Amino acid sequence: MIFEFVIFLIIGAAAGLLAGMFGVGGGALIVPALIFTLNYFNLGNHWTHHIAIASSLATIIGTSLSSSWTQNKNKNIEWSILKKMVIGCIIGTIAGSYMTPYIPGIWLKWLFIVFLIYVGSKFIFKTNKVIQNQISEVTSLGNSIFIAVGTLIGVFAALVGVGGGVLVVPFLKKCGVDMRKAIGTSAAFTLPVAFGGTIGYIIAGWNIQELPEYSLGFIYLPAVFSIMLTSIPMAKVGVQISQKLPVNKLITYFGIFLLMLAVKLIVS
Repeated sequence: MIFEFVIFLIIGAAAGLLAGMFGVGGGALIVPALIFTLNYFNLGNHWTHHIAIASSLATIIGTSLSSSWTQNKNKNIEWSILKKMVIGCIIGTIAGSYMTPYIPGIWLKWLFIVFLIYVGSKFIFKTNKVIQNQISEVTSLGNSIFIAVGTLIGVFAALVGVGGGVLVVPFLKKCGVDMRKAIGTSAAFTLPVAFGGTIGYIIAGWNIQELPEYSLGFIYLPAVFSIMLTSIPMAKVGVQISQKLPVNKLITYFGIFLLMLAVKLIVS
């Protein structure tokens, strides 16, 4: 149990750092790490992927609170855009979490692998693309567009166990939002995604009998609380680092990291 606890602390520290630096929830690291850890300790049976995804979303609540609080102090959150997307993301995450018990775990694994490869490649090869749109043009877009995008990202985030930040940041960049504000807004966006997804996964797994001890629905509480112990303080550190280092290099390195995770999942 102590070894398991230490592993979760390490996962939390790394995920929190990434969350603060890139405006994501940290699920891209937490999900594969939890899959490996749960399998190693023979926890979850054929529900391993569902538990990993659900627990990842639960930990993102704490991480997102930490990073978005710091981003807001640095005035890096575009609240006008965020308010439009939050409505859709809550609907999407609850809907996505309800869908997962009916989707085989291996499908979720490969969906996550494709997701990692796609986003990782985008981060590596398109970091220097110049965007001409202005923030005034972005905020003038219809509410329905932001609600629709928020809903789609929410569904996908719930299915793969991420906060949705790796989709929100590229979307906001394409709309012409400053990179640092895109990261800050994304950090705040992951909070309702994680909250809605967590509620959905608790309900979806409530009557399933084959889950590990100390589970709340699909949420494995020992992992969640252990990861939060280190992810919350490290998220603040990540935000401070992102303010000082060149953003394009950070995005490129993160893209490489995502591709490495995808390869790891493929060969495991």
